[in-house]
Amino acid sequence: MSVFLLPHFVVDLQTRAEAHFAKRVLNRTILRTGAFREDSDDHRYHGITGAWIRYVSGGKSAYRVIYIRSGSNVYLYRAGGHDIEDRLDTPKPRAYDAAIPLSPDNPRVTKDIDRYLAAPAQTTVEPPPNRFLRNSPNPDISRAIFSRRNLPHRDIWLVAPFITPQQLLPTAKFGGMLFDQVDDGASIMLITAPPKNQNITWLEQLEERNISVYFYPRLHSKLYCFVLDENRRYDRGLPNPEKLSSFLLIGSANMTSAGLALGTEKWNEELCYAVPDSEIDHIETYVTDLVTRGYGLTEVRALRARGHWKRLENDKW
Repeated sequence: MSVFLLPHFVVDLQTRAEAHFAKRVLNRTILRTGAFREDSDDHRYHGITGAWIRYVSGGKSAYRVIYIRSGSNVYLYRAGGHDIEDRLDTPKPRAYDAAIPLSPDNPRVTKDIDRYLAAPAQTTVEPPPNRFLRNSPNPDISRAIFSRRNLPHRDIWLVAPFITPQQLLPTAKFGGMLFDQVDDGASIMLITAPPKNQNITWLEQLEERNISVYFYPRLHSKLYCFVLDENRRYDRGLPNPEKLSSFLLIGSANMTSAGLALGTEKWNEELCYAVPDSEIDHIETYVTDLVTRGYGLTEVRALRARGHWKRLENDKW
């Protein structure tokens, strides 16, 4: 993978007034060899094809880097405060023509990079977040899910073979949150296993309230995805909107009272993992596959009416 510095990136490094800005940016993006430093917490920058955002720092400085992946190349495009994300245009073709490669063929640039990185660090390295969530000793799974209540979402994807219907009532905490999200403009898809008792009335009621329902044969995976609406992240005066990201959770927890620690009964021991936002494309591909190979409510009604419920145990492919 080759790394290139676009002209705007070089200007940003040269003109930023804060001490150690260039060093902090380079430390977080480039290895001493001139190779690109990968970071699983990066997330998409919408509006420019192949663009990504890298958080360099938090707090008052809130430095950001915008870079572009094109084939096997990485182009460092902009660097600055969180406002650097606002109203960016796609780089012009002449910007790519003027890009500076970081390679053995350009020893002056790599020498300057190495000089920046070799200096003693002046910043405190923040420990990586704990992405593993459990129900005990604290109900971290449900806390993480309900922390999305007031955020604007484009899509919500819920995958679980077992569901407690009462938790999806409008009067229940979880169900109420979902219906509030529907009213707020989110598109919600629920994917579950065909119920053994063939009772789909409560699922039909969900679809009547604009929650799409699908059935997938032999489903055993559990997935809770809240995809941020990037166009509305700044609309509500939320603190640090530039730090908001989508929430992608996979693990063992079913959508039951015991699985998500929603009720007063004894909670299950569950372990889930909050997938980095940069993996959202893979998650979306998986969800699309489940929907394509699964059955919608209309098909399920027809199969039940014809006495063909057993067909729901088979994939369409």
